[in-house]
Amino acid sequence: MALMIIFESLLMGAVLSEVAHGAPLEVGSAKQVFIDGRFVEAGAGVELVVNRPRITGEKLVTGDKPWEDFWVGGYMSVIQEGDRIRLWYECADTRGGDHVAYAESTDGGATWAKPALGIIEYQGSRENNLVVAGIHGASVFGNRPDAPEAERYGMYVGSPNKAFYSSEGFHWTETGKTPFLDPAVNPHLTLDSQNVVFWDTRLRQYVVYARFNVPATTVTAGIVRCFGRGQSGAFGDFGRLDIVLRPDDHDPIDLDFYTSAAIEYPFAADAYYMFPAAYHHTPPPPPNDGPIDVQFAASRDGVNWVRPDRRPIIRLGFDGAWNAGCMYAGRGLSRHGDELSLYYKANDITHGAYPALNRGPRGSISRAIYRLDGFMSMDAGCEGGEFTTPPLVFEGGRLELNFDGSAGGWARVEIRDLEGRPIPNFTEQDADRVTGNAVAKPVTWGGSGDVSALAGAPVKLRFVMRDAKLFAFQFTAPTAP
Repeated sequence: MALMIIFESLLMGAVLSEVAHGAPLEVGSAKQVFIDGRFVEAGAGVELVVNRPRITGEKLVTGDKPWEDFWVGGYMSVIQEGDRIRLWYECADTRGGDHVAYAESTDGGATWAKPALGIIEYQGSRENNLVVAGIHGASVFGNRPDAPEAERYGMYVGSPNKAFYSSEGFHWTETGKTPFLDPAVNPHLTLDSQNVVFWDTRLRQYVVYARFNVPATTVTAGIVRCFGRGQSGAFGDFGRLDIVLRPDDHDPIDLDFYTSAAIEYPFAADAYYMFPAAYHHTPPPPPNDGPIDVQFAASRDGVNWVRPDRRPIIRLGFDGAWNAGCMYAGRGLSRHGDELSLYYKANDITHGAYPALNRGPRGSISRAIYRLDGFMSMDAGCEGGEFTTPPLVFEGGRLELNFDGSAGGWARVEIRDLEGRPIPNFTEQDADRVTGNAVAKPVTWGGSGDVSALAGAPVKLRFVMRDAKLFAFQFTAPTAP
């Protein structure tokens, strides 16, 4: 993808306007990631790249219990609390029961336990890991920090259209608001999916991403599955939702989106990601069938979304393999060291094959691993490249890069004034090479990384790179002597 593609971003108009009016970007001491052209005023020989995760092939959670002997995984939610990673996942039995079950990991997501919780009776016993029965399309989230103790966790369920609270994530109480999302003001609302709700820390609002089926004439079965969004100061009262992501003329006519797996990224400023389940319908209509893989979308504000690379980030496996039919990303990430795990459910059969195959177990929960902040990067090839940011105002005393130079790649950073003139002692000639591969590489000039004298005043950063990937940058407090 050429650098020019960056400036086709839906968000670039606002960014260019901001720069044109002389308003510097306030980056403070927060980490900044690359999503669009926000941090590119000019450049050559660099490109914005959507990176692929490492696919582990692990079968982390499988259907090894009677209550999950039809399928396991479905829709799932991940919340990390310290070293404990918590997973709420849907499962079903061959007798027609849909449930939400619970598992957890304390070793970074490598192994999972299904504790006997004693909450839901199943076939005369409570020795199981079920937390809710008889629902479909569950999404669990950690509530706002000041929520009452009894409401530390929230859950929205598409079928039936209800929401729940819990103090510990095991025992759930209905909020009493039914229907939770209003079909009367959202006529194309279609809740047969995981409809994501979470507390947005940037907006200090609850946000919902719900499934819509809007009419279409060019897509198999006459509908397009897409995502609507709303926000509210209360858990509920979302009112009318606006469509924020749907297939367009650049997509195949047989494509729509099933689940969003939308998140506010917790480790950087102004970053939201989706991992849409891309449903490729099998022609001819009307069968509701076809394979599903996982794509990627990004946003600065959770409203305006870009898909700079529409190829799958998680591809189907070999024909006939356990992951060859369809897959759905779960909502939420876990972090272990400098790596992030994105969990997903994979099947050996396509979307519409279940009714004819009333047997199981079907599906396994696996994961794909990213480096921290590794979803997108600014890349330069072996010929080298560079880009210069618009004016920035930062806080802190040193600059760190999330950077991968492998064996031979490198970067230098020059700091310029508003007129584009290199600032003495921070020129390209003064800059030491950044090499190697780490998530927080210090930038130095003549051996010193102290930039505190420039804090609070607008400056431009000029990145000069060769054979390297730049994932993020951040101004931080200086290291104590």
